[in-house]
Amino acid sequence: MISNIYRSKRFDIDRLDLNWVDEEKPDFVRGFRIVDHDENLRITVHGEDADNLIFSMSFISSKSKNTTFEDYDRYLIECLESKNYMVTEHDVKPKQEKIEEVLH
Repeated sequence: MISNIYRSKRFDIDRLDLNWVDEEKPDFVRGFRIVDHDENLRITVHGEDADNLIFSMSFISSKSKNTTFEDYDRYLIECLESKNYMVTEHDVKPKQEKIEEVLH
């Protein structure tokens, strides 16, 4: 079963729930598929990476009432490049160039 949990112009994140018929349990039972439409890239994360991904998206949302798709997309771009799905406080601070644009 596939459930979409996030969609922007660039990304889709789908939750993957595996069902099995036989007695043997699959290798992983929870996971997410990240689709980057700009890069034509599909990545499946499971286990600790999946936990970090969903925690981080919730963390970004809790840091600001004005969370935008750009905030999530920036996080996704950075974590896909680094293969580190755990967001830090540093990751959710506004970029310097955005601050300068507001000042001018």
